[in-house]
Amino acid sequence: MNIARYAYPRDAPGIVTVTCSAPGPGEFAVEVGDQGSAFDPLAAASPDLTVDLAERPIGGLGILLVKSFAKSMTYRRDHGWNWLTFQISANG
Repeated sequence: MNIARYAYPRDAPGIVTVTCSAPGPGEFAVEVGDQGSAFDPLAAASPDLTVDLAERPIGGLGILLVKSFAKSMTYRRDHGWNWLTFQISANG
């Protein structure tokens, strides 16, 4: 959703690619790529969860959620593409 909303200029088409794999038993890997504006979600500031929900600015909860259950997570910018890769393990 964030790629559709923020990566590309308004009303401009854009490409998003999602690749999923199971690299081993109980493991799930995802790679998301887009050609939108460069954005490293891992470098973005975490939201301040101590602020009352009504006062908290929008943003940051999605990446925080993925970080909380991902076994590993990487970002790279390569030839005009953003690549976010993460792996989830059923074994924690």
